[in-house]
Amino acid sequence: GHRHKAVLVAVDLKAKDVEAKVAAMAEKAGALEKLVFIGRAINEPAVRANITKAFPNAACAALANTPADFDEALKAPDASWVYFRFVPSAGQMAKVHRAGRKGFIAGTTVAGLEKANWKAAATAGIDGLLTDHPLELQEALRPSRPKD
Repeated sequence: GHRHKAVLVAVDLKAKDVEAKVAAMAEKAGALEKLVFIGRAINEPAVRANITKAFPNAACAALANTPADFDEALKAPDASWVYFRFVPSAGQMAKVHRAGRKGFIAGTTVAGLEKANWKAAATAGIDGLLTDHPLELQEALRPSRPKD
């Protein structure tokens, strides 16, 4: 079937003081709701504030590098996404969704051909996953059909 999964574009902000311009260009192109801002936004509250002050509907992520960082990332101001660098539990994802936020995972746990981690993250309820292997990911997460 062609149940098209929405593509999420992670904008990795590296340069200083460009975030409002980047958001403005995205808004003009009608692409703002497809983006989540990462890079400097994930651990610099000022960068997130610059974006959401100008564009309240822009999505920024706050980093949860380890499970110990989770609660802080979930409460981070101006962040509508939690950026996980570890595979979250179903309980953590439930908390994210109860808070009206979304969660995505990136980094070494999922970038390579990490099928077990992909499945664990999907089972936990992750909303987005950043990998170098999108086709294999799609295949791995496809519901298995009974063999004839």
